[in-house]
Amino acid sequence: MPASEVLEFYNLKGFRGRLIYGFRFVWRFFLDKLAFFCFVKSWRTVIHRWRGVNIGKGVYIGHEVMFDRVFTDQIYIGDNTSVGDRTIITAHANIPSNTRLKKLYPRKVMPTRIGKGVWIMPAVIIAPGVTVGDEAVIATGSVVTKDVPPGCLVAGVPAKVVKDLNESLESE
Repeated sequence: MPASEVLEFYNLKGFRGRLIYGFRFVWRFFLDKLAFFCFVKSWRTVIHRWRGVNIGKGVYIGHEVMFDRVFTDQIYIGDNTSVGDRTIITAHANIPSNTRLKKLYPRKVMPTRIGKGVWIMPAVIIAPGVTVGDEAVIATGSVVTKDVPPGCLVAGVPAKVVKDLNESLESE
């Protein structure tokens, strides 16, 4: 996404706005790399909070997890959620501006929300604007492009509901 669109989104104007954006981008990029290679799990969570990701209490962030680098403040993760290794969570898609695809897929920044008690297994990709309901489970390698209902197991590319876990939990 061009810097001009990012500056407009954050309402940053003029030279001062560009300076603030530049510093913020470099700082978040540094923290992103620090968190990516950090081996202490509690530090990873703290570093991602410093980057601007909204993370609840008791959240586990796995190794090499990537959050959106530009719009980190548009990602929300609820309490007691586990994010598996090598997962990617985004809040915007970067479509090349000089192609005809821009007409079909306009650039948008959409908040991505992960509910409370969610288990995201390793190597999952969560697209911009997706809301994952409370106590949902996302299987390994899934690509989540649509909202996930609470208490469901989703799997596949694209991810689809495989099982309603609420029924299993209520029968116990």
